[in-house]
Amino acid sequence: MSQLYFPSLSPDNQTGDGPASLAELQGALCGLLCMDALADRKNWYVQLFEDFSPAEEEKQDLTHLFDDTIQSLNSLDFDFQMELPDDNAPIVSRLSAMADWCQGLVYGLGTSGMTNETELSDDCQEYVTDVIKISQVNFDNVEDTEEERANFEELVEYIRMGLFLLYGELQPADPTDEATEH
Repeated sequence: MSQLYFPSLSPDNQTGDGPASLAELQGALCGLLCMDALADRKNWYVQLFEDFSPAEEEKQDLTHLFDDTIQSLNSLDFDFQMELPDDNAPIVSRLSAMADWCQGLVYGLGTSGMTNETELSDDCQEYVTDVIKISQVNFDNVEDTEEERANFEELVEYIRMGLFLLYGELQPADPTDEATEH
């Protein structure tokens, strides 16, 4: 998990339908970028959450999150990392954050214009369906075992790689490259 901290995401400061966690916020950003890779890097969160009112000091971190995310999505190294709790956190916390991230992705895709009519390959349709299902699962009864941790890591890798597939299909060109015609 990064060192970004958003006090406005704490339960005491929730004011409406804004993101409930950093994982959900990043997932929503990924959904937005899948649909609009040229989103405004300084005000992207306004497109997604009208009730989310970050403090002035948080706005710089939001821009940093945007920059890191778009750079990672366009990386040939596939180095995107989901904003999830560290490896030493309880598995239930990690699974809950993963579900939040998936919920954010689905929300970001929908808010940014994806509909049932959006043309997607079979693989991307399956990925979006899987992400929706993951976002709805209750992980409270999962035991913290090595097997569950291994399953978690496999699921995170599936979500990460699926995100690259979806982003690549919806945004086939790197938006940071200026197209020049001669």
